[in-house]
Amino acid sequence: MKKPPCPKCNSELVLDITYGYPSEEAFEDKSFFSGGCCISDDSPAYHCTSCEHDFGKIDLSNFTEQ
Repeated sequence: MKKPPCPKCNSELVLDITYGYPSEEAFEDKSFFSGGCCISDDSPAYHCTSCEHDFGKIDLSNFTEQ
């Protein structure tokens, strides 16, 4: 799925924000931005590497029981 451009600067240099505790190896590939260990309804989904703006809304339905 294509990531949306940054709404603040219109850059397409956008990373998915990943929540939890990634391994040291995961940090080396720079393919995501760490959002920390806590996640909530207000947690952003994307991080712009150009202007450092976090945006979007993470879909928590993947993490909740049905």
